[in-house]
Amino acid sequence: MATSERWKLFQQSCRKELGRRLPEFSGLKSNEERAKFCLQLDCWEGETLSQLIEKLQSLKGKVGKSTDRANHLRDKGNTAYKAQQFQEAFTLYTNSISYSPEALSSDGNGTECLSLALANRSAVLFQLQEYKLCLVDILASIDAGYPESLQYKLLHRKVLVLFKLGRIEDAKKEVKDALEAIERADIPENRKEVMRKELKSAGRNISKQEEGKEGGIEEVNVPKLQYGESQQVAHASVGVEMKQETDKGRLLVAQRDFEPGSVLIVEQPYAAVLLPKHHPTHCHTCVTPVLVPHPCRGCQYVQYCSRTCEEQAWRDYHSHECEHWHLLQMVDTFGQLSLRLLLTAAARDENPPSAGMESPTTADKPLSVGMESSSTADKPPAVSMESSTTADNPPSASMESPTTADKPLSVGMESPTTVDKPKNCADNVSPASEQFDTAQTDPESTPEKPVNLSVKTESWQNSTQDVELHRGDYSSVCSLMPHTEHHSAEQLLTQTMVACLMCKCLGLDLCTEVVRRVRVEGGDCKGTTEGGDCGEMTEGGVCGGSLEGGVGELSLEGGETTEGGDCVARMAALLCHHMQQLRCNAQAITTLQEQDSVSLLEDKQVRLATAVFPTEALLNHSCRPNVFVSFQGKTLIVRAVSHIKTGEELLHCYGPHAGRMGRTERQAALHVQEQYFFSCRCDACQEEDNPDTVDMFSAYKCPTCSNAARLQDNKLVCTSLNCNPQEDTNDIKTTSKKIQDLFVKSSALLDEGQVQEAVSGLKQCLVLQWKILHPSNKDIARTHDALARCYATSGDCKKSVEHLKKSLSAVELQFGACSVELAHELHKLAQLQFNGQQVAECLDTIERALTIFGCHYGDHHPKSKELRAMKDCLIDVLA
Repeated sequence: MATSERWKLFQQSCRKELGRRLPEFSGLKSNEERAKFCLQLDCWEGETLSQLIEKLQSLKGKVGKSTDRANHLRDKGNTAYKAQQFQEAFTLYTNSISYSPEALSSDGNGTECLSLALANRSAVLFQLQEYKLCLVDILASIDAGYPESLQYKLLHRKVLVLFKLGRIEDAKKEVKDALEAIERADIPENRKEVMRKELKSAGRNISKQEEGKEGGIEEVNVPKLQYGESQQVAHASVGVEMKQETDKGRLLVAQRDFEPGSVLIVEQPYAAVLLPKHHPTHCHTCVTPVLVPHPCRGCQYVQYCSRTCEEQAWRDYHSHECEHWHLLQMVDTFGQLSLRLLLTAAARDENPPSAGMESPTTADKPLSVGMESSSTADKPPAVSMESSTTADNPPSASMESPTTADKPLSVGMESPTTVDKPKNCADNVSPASEQFDTAQTDPESTPEKPVNLSVKTESWQNSTQDVELHRGDYSSVCSLMPHTEHHSAEQLLTQTMVACLMCKCLGLDLCTEVVRRVRVEGGDCKGTTEGGDCGEMTEGGVCGGSLEGGVGELSLEGGETTEGGDCVARMAALLCHHMQQLRCNAQAITTLQEQDSVSLLEDKQVRLATAVFPTEALLNHSCRPNVFVSFQGKTLIVRAVSHIKTGEELLHCYGPHAGRMGRTERQAALHVQEQYFFSCRCDACQEEDNPDTVDMFSAYKCPTCSNAARLQDNKLVCTSLNCNPQEDTNDIKTTSKKIQDLFVKSSALLDEGQVQEAVSGLKQCLVLQWKILHPSNKDIARTHDALARCYATSGDCKKSVEHLKKSLSAVELQFGACSVELAHELHKLAQLQFNGQQVAECLDTIERALTIFGCHYGDHHPKSKELRAMKDCLIDVLA
């Protein structure tokens, strides 16, 4: 029976237990009690679960590495290379590298297999003129044990690459070694002479323009915090203060004025999990697109952008995840991320400093269960990514499947946009993010000790209540609100059964080691279902409903040992606690994927990974935010997007935005699947609290006075108190349906290349819209946007600009004059004006767009770079 079938049977077993033991299970008060209860169920001895565990144990360590497969792929790559099919050869060599065992095999060919594939891929990269990436592969091949008898090839190529990169002095230093290797090589003399001449001529042929040129990936610098880093709030600006209020819990407030574009938070996630559909294309550590994949040393399934990312992942968590890959692909993202949080915490020595916000000194001593050490290498710089605010979709109602074949047993709920803590919670989120650049300590000289993570940190006096310093360690992760009391008994039983299955498969040794090393004092990871009033504050400023009793109950003091069953139960309890937390505290790392369209509405937000950003999670929600979140790789950056005065709260939108949805729709989106546990009372919601308020961007036009109107109880209600329209709502509904059908049909015609037919349909659509819709209705703007696309496709830039300007005016009215939505529209308008040779107008549009993009993303946004290039070109034309 396939593993996927056994997994389905496991799910069925969980459901059966719901009926038989649910009343008894519902009376349990903590995650540890629930874990002990589930571990003692008879179903584990039954055929279904015992066979599933047996199957998963049999897959343990089967990581897909194969010398034979790697050699076969390399041979096919050689054939493609000889035929000058370099892209095909690159793919085949990359797959060969992925299958190559890193460790020396029993026949002595393991390392040679890897080194040969790396060397061959470097030859392809040289032909593709990717010189910087070629150099990385050359060095990796040498480190992997490239045969001495063949090293003349790599050293010769290395010199040529250094010259191509303009690193003249470095190249000259390498020439001697290359010439000596050529002399030792067992190759014909005429071949040696050719290689010597190439080396001697390479330096003379290099142009002065190429000197200092590095090529490869363009480096993107992470911005610096405005005013420097805070001593109270990790990863936040000095101008940001953490306060605590009874009705909101902890929140971030400006203690200085901030102008639009000011950088408020720069944060790395404490842990992140790349979503399955991006496994082939993105780095599993830094989530940037992978140009030249670097495989995991232990398995064939995971890839990285550099050796540095591979080593970081191996050190922090993947040395244990690697052999359990098949298990992890069966559970959902929250299950994987929960385990990664624990493994990362256990792998780091996170003793908090005694005072201030200096980063703790870390020993980075790896877990002793199956961990290896390795050297470091240079990591290519991150590729800039962005967070889209253009998607109109509310938080997702379902969990994305980790595999394409089998739907995992979901233990949580994710949102495609920001997923954060509830606003009206006494202890919204305590942070847990820390920098990954840590110092390696000699394991022999550093005694093992449990991770001492204190929730009871120092207090900070402010105008509301005393608040602890916001550090960057695992204790902060543990104090995130789990809202266990809001989970149903069915949800808790499913979570607990999944956690218990994971622990049984992970094994007693690993569970014992993690529980022994992860210790949190003064907090609780039990996930109690009692006393869940988030308004009650404990002495330490922690929500009494979730942190009852202390995590010491789940962990061991001073590295003491305990019974194996207790360790498994405690490990399962910790996993459950994190699964519960992630439901409303996880954050999606996103990028914006542009579609082949002029329309802003065609841009698509893509979720790359799910992560925990504890400092960012302190931001409360507003449907009209004053900050904006973007990403550079997995680095989260929060900027001010409006003038923020001293004393104002920093507010972030979790997804439902006042520019895109009416109040009712926003409130419903926040409560979807009970993901958040508050009702928004932001300024935008309070302004729209009046039941007579009309959403202007979805409004109809009153046939009597032309003011905005809304449909209510099959009646058209006008905003003018003196107007009582008698319009037949059935006619309005019929016309609305006709408009929708026309728009869909016209869009399909445009996609098929039938531009004139599409224009005709959209014009009919526009006539009907002007008849029944208010001029501010966003559907009219969408039709103008589609017409702009039609005319742009046919090459009529003038008409395209006319319609896009009408759409742009509506976008500005809807989202604001400094909104990122407007910036995207301005970028498209600039492109049309550029192509239409409207020089002066284009320059004005570019300046306006650059200002807004800079406010949201800084200077490194791809569209900003394109706009600056267009500007330079136009200035040259004017000159």
